[in-house]
Amino acid sequence: MGTQVGQEVARDMGTQVGKEVAGTGGSQVKLPVWDGTFCLPPGGRKATEFQGEWFVVGLAGSTHRKTDRFLLNPFIATFEQNENSRLEVSYAMTRGHRCVTWSYVLVPAAQPGRFWVDSREEPEEVQVYDTDYSVFALMLFRRQSGGQSILRVNLLCRMWMIQTQVLDKFVCLVRALGLSDNNIVFPDLTDRSPHLGTC
Repeated sequence: MGTQVGQEVARDMGTQVGKEVAGTGGSQVKLPVWDGTFCLPPGGRKATEFQGEWFVVGLAGSTHRKTDRFLLNPFIATFEQNENSRLEVSYAMTRGHRCVTWSYVLVPAAQPGRFWVDSREEPEEVQVYDTDYSVFALMLFRRQSGGQSILRVNLLCRMWMIQTQVLDKFVCLVRALGLSDNNIVFPDLTDRSPHLGTC
């Protein structure tokens, strides 16, 4: 049921995804709104199950443009909870023959699934909007810069694949936040084997 991002989804973001989200007959689609809650699935699963390796298969943001796709290589995010109940996040991306890495620490806020980036720079709020722990996660990032609100949405999957219903969730959330299809970027996975890592 999944579709390979590089071969199908990223081929024509502007029309393919837009048609899927728009609905039929011009009817309005009720979109999710970020109300600050952590959309935990039923079953009482622990948030610690969010830990581990995730593949970043989709990005959207107020500063992103579809034309930025050539700058975005596939990359991996790894989440590990430390002894202070903070999440240590590390990323790895290939740039030509180099491996680029960066990291930060997420400090839990009062509400489940909400964090702050531990940084001396502009404070950034992070929200795990929705996840089922084993297949996908939608993460929201929000910060103020120069009096302007900067929004970013990351679509994470446990494999280099996006299921159709997960793609729908991602695009609906992006549009609900006031972003457009032009603000969505998918890494080019055309030549990537789903069994290979990045670095």
